[in-house]
Formats: sequence, C-alpha cells, structure tokens
Amino acid sequence: MRTRYSVFCDFDGTVSAKDVTDVLLEAYALPQWQEVEALWRAGCIGSMECMRRQVALLRCSRQELDALADSVAIDPRFPDFVAACREARVPVAILSDGLDYVILRVLQNHGLTNLPVYANRLEMVGDGRYALSFPHAQTACLAASGTCKCALIETLRQPGTKAILVGDGASDFCAAREAADFVFAKDSLLEHCREFALPHAAYSDFSDTKRLLFNHLCGEYDAQRHSPNLAYEGYPPHG
Repeated sequence: MRTRYSVFCDFDGTVSAKDVTDVLLEAYALPQWQEVEALWRAGCIGSMECMRRQVALLRCSRQELDALADSVAIDPRFPDFVAACREARVPVAILSDGLDYVILRVLQNHGLTNLPVYANRLEMVGDGRYALSFPHAQTACLAASGTCKCALIETLRQPGTKAILVGDGASDFCAAREAADFVFAKDSLLEHCREFALPHAAYSDFSDTKRLLFNHLCGEYDAQRHSPNLAYEGYPPHG
C-alpha cells in the first residue's frame, strides 16, 4: 500500500487521557497561573505568552515532575494505532502546544520512543523553577501559539500525501481550518469543525480513528458499519 496520508496527532487530551499541562499547573504552580489562564481565555494574550507565564510559576523538583509524568494515562488504543500506521507506511507525528519533556517521558513509559515530537521546550533553571522556549513558533502564526501546527504540517507532510489531523481542543482549531485535509475530532474541536463545515469525522478513541482511517485507506468505508456519531461528517480525503 503506497503512502497516501501523513498523520498529525495532538497530545494533551488526545493521546493523553487528560491535559497534562493543566494537571501539572494544578499540582505545582503558584495560584497566579489561573489569572494568566483567564487572560488567555479572554483573548488578551496568545497561547505562547500564556504558556510562558504559567511555566514560570511552576515550583517543583525534577523528581516531582517525573512522578507526575509517570502517572499520566494515555488512550490505551493509541499504540495499536501507531503500529497499524507504521505497517501501512503512514507517518505519524505528535504536534503539541504542551511540554516536550513531559510528552517524551510519557511516550517512553508506554513504549513509544520513536515517534517524532514537536512541542514547546521545557528547561529547568534551578530551585524547582522552569522556563519555556519555543523552537516551533512562527511570528505569523494566526493563533499566536508556541507551536505553530499549521507551519509544521506544511513542512512535515510527505509530498503527495493528505494531512490528517487528530485532536480535541483549541490548539488544533487553526490547523484544522488552514492546514489539514481531514480531521478526526472530539470535544471542542468537533464543535469547531461543525461550525466551519470542515471535512471531519467524530471519534471517541484511537480504535475509532484506526477503523475509520484504514477502512478508507483500503477503499472499504461503509457508513452503515459505524454508529452515527462515527460516520464521516465531511468528505473523506482522496489521494
């Protein structure tokens, strides 16, 4: 089977069961992180500035950080999805506006050490304090994100492939509209796809994503096989 797709997965709330950054902030950040969150939700600052300020409010040791990362659960069906993509020679990458150190540790804990990860860079600066840098930021990013998923998709997608985005939230909105050819969506990203009439399918976990993607890859998609909430709500990509 020739490669026709490049798959890009969000991490927090998509691969991981919960938003790991929020869990970390709730556990170890000074209370002011919630004020910064409110500024972001009100549109006063972009997500990159929000993350920069919030990470600067963390107060925890490396051991505490590692212990929290080690407690993070992922969608148990994600490893099987990755294995199926590799067998079909469909490249998969993680695109996240979260923290690279935490993401890499979580993936390693679940035997997923070879996945490319593009995220904000977490650095320990001493005395339980942290700083964030943004190797994948773009000055022209419409969402003012630390990780510009639109630019990464355009750069990383293999020539001649359709870009498939799998996500759940606000950090995926811009990429869903501007860069992806098709979206597997849940939660607020699903509502966004419906609002903007973007080609997409609703999913609950990566077993749904695997089934829907590979049925289409093999030319076997039949909407009658799936419950209504798993049917394609836009036109599936062809290539």
